[in-house]
Amino acid sequence: MTTTGEEPVAGAERPRSRTTVLRDVAAALAGYLVIGVVAGVLWWLLFDPAMFTKVRGRGSMGELELGKRFNADGWYLVVAAFSGLVSGVAVTAWRSRDLLLTTGLVVAGSCLAAAVMALAGYVLGPGDPDVALAAAQVGAQVPVQLKVTAYTAYLVWPVATLVGALIVLWSPPDRKLR
Repeated sequence: MTTTGEEPVAGAERPRSRTTVLRDVAAALAGYLVIGVVAGVLWWLLFDPAMFTKVRGRGSMGELELGKRFNADGWYLVVAAFSGLVSGVAVTAWRSRDLLLTTGLVVAGSCLAAAVMALAGYVLGPGDPDVALAAAQVGAQVPVQLKVTAYTAYLVWPVATLVGALIVLWSPPDRKLR
């Protein structure tokens, strides 16, 4: 209740302490860091690499294998879209005290998760095929490296996360998604 006799406005937010803001930032970014690692492991598990076949001094790839060259980007997009959407809904519903801060956190966190996912998949996936081909015998098969080749794929995380956040932000105020 205010001194002027007016009722507080519904949805009006109280000033937040610095500790509360720092706690929200740490919780959201740590959560996105963990989600990025889990998504990177899932990406690595789903990835079916195209294979080079060693021929006289170089690697060769048939038509079917060339078609599989896009598996890494495709699975990255699928995992990032699902993870981004779910995390956007979850973090926005969980940390909805300050919607502007939360929206900024989900965007920054999703960018962090996109980079961590790509790094985790790269580290877990096959090594450099050029090095492996140089050491391989003729006829041996060497997998392609797990990495994102279409750099616009990194935008899937933030876009999907914002869609998830909008689901919470546009939901009716009397029905919270918790």
